[in-house]
Amino acid sequence: MKTMSEKKEKILKIVHIVAMSVWFSSLFIMFIIGLTIPNLKSSDTFYYAHYINSIIDFRILTPAAILTFLTGLIYGLFTKWKVKENKWLKIKVIITVFLILIGTFWLGPTLADMSLAAEKEGIALLANESYLTNLNITTWFSAMNAIILFFAIAISTLKPGNTVK
Repeated sequence: MKTMSEKKEKILKIVHIVAMSVWFSSLFIMFIIGLTIPNLKSSDTFYYAHYINSIIDFRILTPAAILTFLTGLIYGLFTKWKVKENKWLKIKVIITVFLILIGTFWLGPTLADMSLAAEKEGIALLANESYLTNLNITTWFSAMNAIILFFAIAISTLKPGNTVK
């Protein structure tokens, strides 16, 4: 298979790193917002915290995660870093797909439901055990997601088992 030029590869790498950085930062911000929600005092602030989390998740994090995956896939197919020849790239693909699937089919819908509930019920939700459980899980899942993504970053940097010189 034909590989891309060095200039195009560098541009692709920049886009990949920026997209991954936005994804990672979004997770960190969502974690911080999740930690602050139980301490909020007004329904408006409570609602807007959920609203901001939803915007970050659906309009910033999700596109950044997909762009990270797509640029990584292109990088693994059309550069010297072949996915099938490098164990560390296979691990990154598995991590990325896993995080995107969990985010798409569980975290995103749960956050959307929580935002709707925050709009309807307001700060009274802080007395709802089911809501508090979901808040705790989604908040800490954001942190775990960021840690797993950090692991993928470390793999990219260290390239264990690298077969390309």
